[in-house]
Amino acid sequence: MLNRALTISIIAIFLLLAIQGIWLYRLIDSEKIKYRAQTEEILKDAIDKELNSRLIKLSSIDNFSVTISNKMPSDIRIDSGIVKNINLQDDKNFTKVSIEEALQDAYKNILPLNIDTLSSFFSKKLIEEGKITNYILTYSDPQKSYKTEYTKQNKSFFLFSSNFNLTVPLNTAKDMIIKAHITYPPTVFKGDLLIMLLASVALTIFIMISIVLQTRMLYKQVTLAKVKENITHFLTHELRSPLQSSITNIEVAEMADSKSAPYFLGKSKEQLYFLNSLIENILEINKFEKKQTPLDKKVFNIREAINPHIARHNVNPKKDIKIITNIPEGSEEVYGDMLHISNAIGNLIDNAIKYSNDSVIINISTYKEGKYFSISIEDNGIGIPKEEQSKVFEKFYRGTKKEHAQKGKGFGLGLNYVMWVVKAHKGKVTLVSEVGKGSTFTLSIKSDHGKENTIS
Repeated sequence: MLNRALTISIIAIFLLLAIQGIWLYRLIDSEKIKYRAQTEEILKDAIDKELNSRLIKLSSIDNFSVTISNKMPSDIRIDSGIVKNINLQDDKNFTKVSIEEALQDAYKNILPLNIDTLSSFFSKKLIEEGKITNYILTYSDPQKSYKTEYTKQNKSFFLFSSNFNLTVPLNTAKDMIIKAHITYPPTVFKGDLLIMLLASVALTIFIMISIVLQTRMLYKQVTLAKVKENITHFLTHELRSPLQSSITNIEVAEMADSKSAPYFLGKSKEQLYFLNSLIENILEINKFEKKQTPLDKKVFNIREAINPHIARHNVNPKKDIKIITNIPEGSEEVYGDMLHISNAIGNLIDNAIKYSNDSVIINISTYKEGKYFSISIEDNGIGIPKEEQSKVFEKFYRGTKKEHAQKGKGFGLGLNYVMWVVKAHKGKVTLVSEVGKGSTFTLSIKSDHGKENTIS
C-alpha cells in the first residue's frame, strides 16, 4: 500500500511539474518574442538616426546635393544600384523605402556608416525603453566590415540566459547589412512573469512537502499496523504457549504422586520465570523508548560483562561451543552501565548459539576509536539475509527464513533491546552478515566519562 501511494504521488507531482514547465516555457517564449520585436524596432530607429546624423554632416559640405524623386527619369539605367531589385506596388511605401535605401547606397563611399555612432543611438534608446542589455553590432558591405561590442554587467537568472540575432539590410541589394547579437536581459523575466514563476515554485514546494508528510504518515500507519499484528501474534501464540504449558504441568502435578509432583512444578516454575523475564524485557525496552531509564554509569572492565556469559554456556552445553576473546591491553576499561551492556552482550551470544549449527565458534574482540569503545561479536551461524538486516532491530520482528524458525523460537525483543542500550550510550550498532557464513555485530559505545547518567 505504501509503495502504491508513493508511486501515485510521484507520478502526480511529475505531471504537475511537466504542466507548469510547459506553461512557463510558453510564457517565457512569448516574452522573448515580444522583446525581440521591440528591439528590432529600436535598432531600425537607431539606423535612421545614424543616417540622419550623416546627412547633417554632408549638408555642411559645399557643392554637394542629392535630389530624390518619386518619378524615375526615362534614361535611368536598369542596373542602377538605387532601384536595383525594387519591386514594390504601393507608391507611398516605395517612396519611403527608396529614400532610406537610396541614401545608404549614395553615401556609403562619401561618408560611410559609423558603427560607433549607431551603437550609441541604439544603447541610448535601449536605456530609455528600460531594455538595456549586452549586444554586439556588426556592419558589413562588399568593401569593408566593422564590429562594435556593448557590454553591461547585468544580474540575470542563469536558467534564462540566452541570445538572439537580428539582421537588418540597409539597401535593396542586401549587401550592406547590420547584424546584431543580443542577450535577453533579466528585465524580460521580471514583473508579472517573475511573480508567476515564484508562485509556481512556491506551489510546487508546498505540494512536495505535502507528499513527503503524507508518505511519512502512511509509513507510520503501515509500521503501526505491523507492530499491532506482531503484538497480536505475540500475545496469542508466544505468551499463550508457556502459560498453557505451566497450567498443564500444574494440573499434572496435582494428580501426580508426591515423588513426581516436584518435577512438574519445577517445569511450571521455569515457564513462569521465563514469562516474568519476558515481561521485564518488554517493560525495560518501553522505558528506553520513553527515555526514562536511568543509567548507572561507571568505569568497569569489559571482561566483567563478558565472562559470566561464557561461564554460563560452559555448563552442560547442548552444542560444541567455543568462545574466543580478544581484548588487548588498553581496551579493557569502558565507561557505561555494566548491567545493560552485559545484558546486550549476553543477548548477542545467545543468538549466536541459537542460530548456529552444532559446532559454534564465537569471537569477541574490543578496541577503541577516539571517544568510542567498540565490542565486536562474530559467529559462524546461519547468517541473516540482506533484505532482513535492516529490520532485525525492530520490536517483535522475527526472521522469516525457514532456518531461523527451525533453530528456535524468539520473541523479536533481544536485538531491539541491544539497539536501545547502545543508543542510550550515544553509540551505534552495526551488522555485517552473510547467509551460510555467519554474522558480526559491533557495538560502538561513546565512553564519555564524567557525563550525566541518564538517556539524552
